[in-house]
Amino acid sequence: MPSVVLLRGINLGAKNKVDMKSLKALFMEMGYENVQTYIQTGNVLVEQSVIDADAPSIEAALRESYGFEIPVAVRSKEELAEIVQLPIFSKEQVYVMFLVQEISEEQQEMLSSLIDDEFVVWNKQNVIINLSKNYHQTKFTNAFFERKLGIPSTARNKNTVIKILGKLS
Repeated sequence: MPSVVLLRGINLGAKNKVDMKSLKALFMEMGYENVQTYIQTGNVLVEQSVIDADAPSIEAALRESYGFEIPVAVRSKEELAEIVQLPIFSKEQVYVMFLVQEISEEQQEMLSSLIDDEFVVWNKQNVIINLSKNYHQTKFTNAFFERKLGIPSTARNKNTVIKILGKLS
């Protein structure tokens, strides 16, 4: 089953630059097949199944190659397909925060008390939010979720999720 490895915090400013061609080559060296990258924000699509247990070895290879920490969230094609079928996903300003680990019931309750925009926690590792303001005007950004949950995450907008899913088909 095809998977996507979502990298956090690369190519967003002057630091943490990662060339997509070298990233693709690194994944091929690690034994992944039919590796593709999609846009410069760190979406690596591979033909085979990648599981959460693979994340530490991927992160270690990234650290060794690029010299800085790059948290990764791994999702299967099936998981993305289920996310896009959620009713909230049909809304306008949808973002998915892909968490690198599961959150607890207490953390979910805490989010419910803090967030006034419509959101869903799916599979304890994804926060899907429909923003009432655009991403650059809202306080409910990736940084907000990382701060409140104490868990690295990486955000992708609705269009990016749909395109990644299409490329995994």
